[in-house]
Amino acid sequence: MPKGARRSVSLFYLFSQIIKLNILQTKTISVAGPMMSFDDMVKIILERAKISRDELMSKIRQKQDELSGFITSEGAAIIVGRELGVEFVKKEPEVRELTIDDLTAGMSGVDIVGRVVRIYEPRNFQRVNGSPGKVGSLMIQDQTGQVRAVLWDDKVSLLEEGKINKGATIQIRGAYVKSGIDQKPEVNIGARGFMFVEPDDPRVQNLPPLMEAKVRICDLKPALGEVDIIGRVAVVSEPRTFDRPGREGGKVSTIMLMDGTGYARVSLWDGKAELVQNIKRGDIVKLENASVRRGLRDRAELHVGNRGRLVLNPPEAAAAELPPLVEKPLKIEQIETDMQTLDLIARVRRKFNVQEFKRDDGSTGKVMSVILADETGTVRTSFWGNAVELAKKFSIGDIVSIHNAYTRTGLASKPEVQIGRSTGIEINPAGVSVGELKPSRIKIGELEVGMDALEVIGRVIEVSRAREFTRTDGSKGKVATLGIGDETGTTRLSLWQDAVDKAEKIKVGDIIKATNCYGALGLYGQPELHLGRQGSIDVNPSIEEELPRADVLSMAIAAPERVEIGALEKEGLKVQVRGTIVRVFQRRPLFDVCPLCGRSLGSVDHSLLCEECGKVVTPEHRVVVSFLVEDGTGNIRAVLFGKVAEKLLGMDAQQVFVLFKQTLDIVELYNKLNILGKEVTITGTTRYDKYFNQLEIRASDVEIPEPKQEARVLLEKIKA
Repeated sequence: MPKGARRSVSLFYLFSQIIKLNILQTKTISVAGPMMSFDDMVKIILERAKISRDELMSKIRQKQDELSGFITSEGAAIIVGRELGVEFVKKEPEVRELTIDDLTAGMSGVDIVGRVVRIYEPRNFQRVNGSPGKVGSLMIQDQTGQVRAVLWDDKVSLLEEGKINKGATIQIRGAYVKSGIDQKPEVNIGARGFMFVEPDDPRVQNLPPLMEAKVRICDLKPALGEVDIIGRVAVVSEPRTFDRPGREGGKVSTIMLMDGTGYARVSLWDGKAELVQNIKRGDIVKLENASVRRGLRDRAELHVGNRGRLVLNPPEAAAAELPPLVEKPLKIEQIETDMQTLDLIARVRRKFNVQEFKRDDGSTGKVMSVILADETGTVRTSFWGNAVELAKKFSIGDIVSIHNAYTRTGLASKPEVQIGRSTGIEINPAGVSVGELKPSRIKIGELEVGMDALEVIGRVIEVSRAREFTRTDGSKGKVATLGIGDETGTTRLSLWQDAVDKAEKIKVGDIIKATNCYGALGLYGQPELHLGRQGSIDVNPSIEEELPRADVLSMAIAAPERVEIGALEKEGLKVQVRGTIVRVFQRRPLFDVCPLCGRSLGSVDHSLLCEECGKVVTPEHRVVVSFLVEDGTGNIRAVLFGKVAEKLLGMDAQQVFVLFKQTLDIVELYNKLNILGKEVTITGTTRYDKYFNQLEIRASDVEIPEPKQEARVLLEKIKA
């Protein structure tokens, strides 16, 4: 017989034998405990069949020869044993009923029951071979501890379809145990595993109850850590993107929840941000594992990231107890960018002249800006078209009720209320009152550009006498500058108009209290204070706190010590780092400020209305660049403003502006600026961006490292 034919017959015989013996899935017999060896099989056959060892071994070798080597000795022994009347029965793996503290990596056939204490959102992934997969997980507990249970592929549908809720009891059978990232055991439910919700198992009676973590909005405080909460949606904003140092860009959206005890701002991060596309005002939302943090004005806020979970319109009794959504006007501090609709009641704080503009079709439009205020803050409000005529009737101090407005991102990336044709407006409605805006007391180290209505107390460390300047309309003005400080830092305070005369009597060492001042951007990128038309200044007021002496504050301005980026953990530190620019955040490299008072006007190229000065001005361009700097120990985002940014680029603001206008593509623009890959030494202050949850450096100086100077720094470090 030809070899090929004999091989085909052998293969056919092999598969027929395997199918006949029902051993297609295994070459050996699974038993409780270790796998049965070939010698054990031979011993069992010799004990049960009348055959000598030599004859048995000959039959086994002959069977292997017949099958052309396509079967192991164990498989051949199974076939021969069957022919001799000895059948090896495949035993199913033993399912072991365990508690969580019994689990160790390597176990299989595990059977446990537990109560769900946390649920994580499922996600899709791609396997090494390119096939798609799904994975989800939850944390369960019994009377002995907690363990993460990981669900794979089709088992994930239990989470996606909402069949498992926090607090539910589950039974897991046929699972295997692996070590997780934290080296703790994790129970995995794969193709051969099963999960039963609310099982009829006597072990359920021993499970401890779920410790209730749900709180009311009025009880929120950062010390709570993570909480569960149910509320009704009062406000929804669109997702927006942002840059993260060393990682891909992030995304965040915001909702406002109410529960009858108060309102809470909720930030949904990254993958959760898009959930707002399915959320509308009036919906009920359940948040699980939401993180409580300190937010604006020290109010508690909620954050939901990859550890948290959002359940829309949950079928729970607590949801039915929520009060209906009352069309209650928002406070100004509750306003977010990109809100589709809102109601607002506020007082007119400031109004500006009507501005005309050209539309794309050549027609002329009109817009008028008004600054509205309540006891929580101020907001710029733009009236368009026919609404301008109504806004012109406003008087300072009037109460304005606004219905069905919307918001956009305005100056300095702040929300700006927009009034259009569908917006309802009522002036001084009967029975309505608005609280007075009181200045917020801050420490100098907390000062940021764009802050308004502030109260700051500091000791004078430097006095620059008044100087005159010429306004764009030809009129003369005066400005004086003070250097002030407290235990958290130092800054410049610019005094304008009537306050200048008072500055003539101020000397180094005096204590001053500036009220109704605002944060502006200094020439070198540092935030500084400006005292506007509504501000006041008190010299040597009676205060309770003890401020450092002027000489101590002056010494604090000295050059900071060089540090490694990996060691930076706190904000408010004056530091110097050296590293390589490894990524440049390609954003518009310019913004504009009022040449008179220094207020930011946003990102424009032409005349704009300055809110503080109350007139149209030709803005001054200021350069801004940001990038990721790496030194081998870590990386951090650095932001350079004004003269500091100009120094790095080797160009002044006007040159950058011209280059920007000539270059249509932002990528090409940054290629021309040529800063990627540069070695830099940056001096500045660490700042924690609470909104985007990251540490960065606000640069006050930048240098290209000079070898001799770097050698001296290294030598001093070695000597120390």
